[in-house]
Amino acid sequence: MNDGKPLILLVDDDPDILRLMTMRLNASGYAVQAADSGHAALAALAASRPQVVITDLKMDGMDGMALFEAIRNAVPTLPVIILTAHGTIPDAVSATKRGVFGFLAKPFENQDLLEQVAQALKLSAGIRIPGLSTAEDDWRKDIVTASAAMEDVLSRARLVAQSDASVFIYGASGTGKELVARAIHGVSARNAGPFVAVNCAAIPEALI
Repeated sequence: MNDGKPLILLVDDDPDILRLMTMRLNASGYAVQAADSGHAALAALAASRPQVVITDLKMDGMDGMALFEAIRNAVPTLPVIILTAHGTIPDAVSATKRGVFGFLAKPFENQDLLEQVAQALKLSAGIRIPGLSTAEDDWRKDIVTASAAMEDVLSRARLVAQSDASVFIYGASGTGKELVARAIHGVSARNAGPFVAVNCAAIPEALI
């Protein structure tokens, strides 16, 4: 149980580093699920829904970039922060171009890591970040869910709401399409304007 705390999946094949980082993140108000390999991390991801993944780059078997690619295929909106003792500027540029959220070279300052974690959590829908206001949760307050799939939908909704793209929401009747539409409007730059819901099924074809 994480008692409502943001859950971080931490991956490193060095048990000492894994233990130290777990203690630091726990002390900062986060719940941590530790994995000692990329394959163990994927198994953990299948069983739970972390809000951010922090992984070492150089690991035996599946390395950090391979793990990132697997996560991106499974959960495209899940932020991944990569740590490495072998980091270079080209590595960081390449990783961020491929969609990695953050890249920190060891040794790193604890505050730098916590800042990246907080920034990553801001992209995750409905996450309460320690020390920050929970007013950011208001945009999705009408949607109550414990579903990992629904959390992914809300993460995508929050991301697309920051753009000017048109959004098409589809699904069976009664699945909450209008609730998601209202949530997108609520977190968008246009939220001061009206939200107009039109029930097209109730309008005669000739009038439409």
